[in-house]
Amino acid sequence: MNKKYLVLPAVLVVAAAVVATVRLWPTELRTLREENLCLGMLTERTAGLLQDGEGGDVRVDESGPDGSGPGAKASDPVFSTICFVNRENADNKNADDKSGMRLQYTLDVRSTNALNDPPKGSTPVGGGLKGWVGQRQSEVQLPDGCAKEMGRPEARYATVTLKVSPVAIVGRDWDYASLKKDARTVITEAVENLTKQYDCAA
Repeated sequence: MNKKYLVLPAVLVVAAAVVATVRLWPTELRTLREENLCLGMLTERTAGLLQDGEGGDVRVDESGPDGSGPGAKASDPVFSTICFVNRENADNKNADDKSGMRLQYTLDVRSTNALNDPPKGSTPVGGGLKGWVGQRQSEVQLPDGCAKEMGRPEARYATVTLKVSPVAIVGRDWDYASLKKDARTVITEAVENLTKQYDCAA
């Protein structure tokens, strides 16, 4: 067989091997999402920090599109998923029974062109990050350029928002200092892991 006819099959084989390697090669995004909770943002230990003190296993519900919305077919659910972090009641024998869960907080990622003003009683998040930690809600901006790397080049910012459930607040006897300390740990770990996933650290 003429050698020139062997070139094309050889090129196709190499191209297929490259595609297979890219798909199988471990990435930070894939690794963190397999090992951690909330789309890879939180380790199980950190996820359990912000809680009402009543015990129970940590149960996470990553609720995304239902298949009918405009974002339903998006390959990356980061902007269409809200992570609900719950504690399971001691008498709940069915992990799928949502009524046997106590919501502790929610965590979600948003793209935006304007940051929200910090509410009264909030403090700067610190650590070189932009954002604030509040008594009931916290918001921290991902480093510049992350929105683009996350597939939202039209947005100026990508932010992580944390909302604490009233159950957790009451369970801490309204100890906002303790809540804010744990909220800061949760949201900064979420930001750190997202910047690793998308390789967009400052």
